[in-house]
Amino acid sequence: MEPIASAHQADQYDAWQRDTIRRHGWALQPMPGDEDGPPYVYTVGLSGFGHPELILFATAPAVAATVLNDLGALVRLGHGLAAGDRVRLRSGDVHLLTFPESADWLFAANDLYRAAGDPPVRALLVVPADELAPV
Repeated sequence: MEPIASAHQADQYDAWQRDTIRRHGWALQPMPGDEDGPPYVYTVGLSGFGHPELILFATAPAVAATVLNDLGALVRLGHGLAAGDRVRLRSGDVHLLTFPESADWLFAANDLYRAAGDPPVRALLVVPADELAPV
């Protein structure tokens, strides 16, 4: 791919992401797995509510989207989610744990919400209590 085409694609993706955050409050950022780790999906935008971002590993993308969007909707409605919470969702129950390594995993969220010299954005790890079901 040409460098200019690549830059245009990145600009278009950034514009889409910012528009999605503006319209819905957050966007989802899927990341493919590789030899170093499993696939995962995380939110970008919950920091704008003063809330930690959310990250979910090794779950089918459609199921991860449902879980993270349902949790994001709770945040948008004013429900603060915290480490130690167990949340019942339509796809199954999840536990929330502190996720201290957001700088190493939530690149887009840190790019948008982390000011120079500040600590990484706060994040919560979403852990299924049981098998999550597609909705």
